[in-house]
Amino acid sequence: MKKLIIYLPIIVLMLVTAGACESEIKFKGSEVEPMIVIYSLLNPDSLVTVTIAESHAVFESRYEPRQITNASVRLYRDGELIETLTYVPVTTLPDYYPADRFSRYVSLSHKPVHGSTYRIEVDVDGLESAWGETRLPEPVPVISVDTGSVIIEEYSGEVKIKVKFRDPADTDNYYRLTAKALTGTYLGNLNEPYDPSFPVTVYNSDIGYGALSEPLIAPQQEDDLFGMYLQNDFYLFMDELIDGKEYSLTLAYSYPGPLAIDHYEFIHAYFSLHTITKDVYLYLLSYSAQRQTIDNFLAEPVPVYTNITGGLGVVGAVSVSTDTLKTGEYPVEGVYYDYQAYYNIK
Repeated sequence: MKKLIIYLPIIVLMLVTAGACESEIKFKGSEVEPMIVIYSLLNPDSLVTVTIAESHAVFESRYEPRQITNASVRLYRDGELIETLTYVPVTTLPDYYPADRFSRYVSLSHKPVHGSTYRIEVDVDGLESAWGETRLPEPVPVISVDTGSVIIEEYSGEVKIKVKFRDPADTDNYYRLTAKALTGTYLGNLNEPYDPSFPVTVYNSDIGYGALSEPLIAPQQEDDLFGMYLQNDFYLFMDELIDGKEYSLTLAYSYPGPLAIDHYEFIHAYFSLHTITKDVYLYLLSYSAQRQTIDNFLAEPVPVYTNITGGLGVVGAVSVSTDTLKTGEYPVEGVYYDYQAYYNIK
C-alpha cells in the first residue's frame, strides 16, 4: 500500500496529460484584427533604427508577409518632432524566397542622447496608429575584468573571470551581460619551433554561457524533474540584491590549458555590461520564457511583454560598457592568419 501512495500522483498525472493530448480545443473568439508591430532599441552609438511589421493570427492561412514601404514613422525627442524616418529597401531575392515581413526605417542624422525621452509613432494605411516611448539610460562602467582563479584537476580545469562594476544607488537598474572571445590557434606542431608557413586560425565565439555560474544571473535550483525551470537565455539580471554596491560577476569557463604564446596563439575576450530599460528587460525575459515553453504541454502560455500603445512589440534603449581581457598579441606583423567566418567582434 505504501508504494501505491507514493506512485499514485504520477500515474494520475500521466492519465490526465494523456487525455489532454487527445482533446480538441476550438477557437471561439472573434477574428483578430492585424496590428502594427514596432521594434526599436535605441543606443547612443547608432542612428535610430525602427523595424515595423504587421501582426497576424497564428492560424491565418491567407496571411502573406509584405514589406511596408509607405509607413509614416516619426521620431520625437522630449515631445518635439525631430525627424520622419526613411524606409530602407530590402535586398532583392529570388522569387522562391518568402518576402521579408520586417520593414526597416532609419534616421539619417540622429543618434540618441542621454537625458532625453524618445517617442516613436507609426501610421500604416488600414491599421490603427501605434507608438512607443523610452528614455536612454546612463551607462554603468565596467571597473575591471580579472582572472580570479584557475582550478586544475587531474583531467579537467576551470578558470573564473571577475567582471566588476558599481551599481548606482537608489534607482532600479536592469542589466544584460554579453561576452565574446577572439581566439587564435596555431595549426602547426607545438612541439617544434614556430613555422610561418602554418597559419594561426582566427575565429570568434560567444562565451556568454560563462555567466550561468553567476548567482545573480542563474540562481541555483533543485533537480528539474519535469523540465519546468527556465534558463536565463539573455543573461539578464537586476540590482535588487546589490543596490548601490560594488559587485563582481563571476563567470566560469573550462580551462583549455596554457596558450602557445611563442607560436602566436592568443585569446582576446570582450565583456560587455548592457544597462537596459525596464521595458527591454521585461520583453527579453518574457520572450525567453515563451520560446522555452511553447512546446511544453505542461506549461501555461506565456504572453510576450509589449510597451506599444495601439500595437505590439517594444521600444527600449541600452547603453553599453565594455572591458577586455587579453592573453597573447594580435595582430603581429608577418604572422600568417587564417580568418574563419564571423570572426569580427561587434
